[in-house]
Amino acid sequence: MYKLVLLTLLSINLYSEDSILSINKLLKNNLNFVQTTDSGYEEINSKGTLFRNKEIIEIMVDFPTKEKYILRDSIIEIYDYEFNQSQIIEINEDNSYIFDFLINGIDKNEIYSVKENSFTVLKNDSKFFVAIISENSFSVSYNDNMNYKNLIVFEVLK
Repeated sequence: MYKLVLLTLLSINLYSEDSILSINKLLKNNLNFVQTTDSGYEEINSKGTLFRNKEIIEIMVDFPTKEKYILRDSIIEIYDYEFNQSQIIEINEDNSYIFDFLINGIDKNEIYSVKENSFTVLKNDSKFFVAIISENSFSVSYNDNMNYKNLIVFEVLK
């Protein structure tokens, strides 16, 4: 019985590490994304592209409005082309997880639970559900600081 429990725990740990490695490998690519935000009375879809280079991550939102986010060091540069506005904000604990995830990938020490092809990450008292969809795509779902449900589907840019 002891060997069966040990073998099961070992296989779950190996499987979770494979899933984490797969997600972290996908994150190193340029990605298309679709984000769905559900406030409970309205659902909003955003579409765009995430580009990487050595120094920055550039996120271009093409729909429903044209915006650009540049992640650099510990700041986010935001450009809203519709209103011709820009601002710079510091990455902080409230907004850090998604940005940290995009910059550094998944830390296996933050894994909360594991299922087949998916796992939950616990960070700053928030849960983020990560699922592998295919060898070229994955999703992240979470509730934001306004308790809106968010689902982001990422796919490797071809």
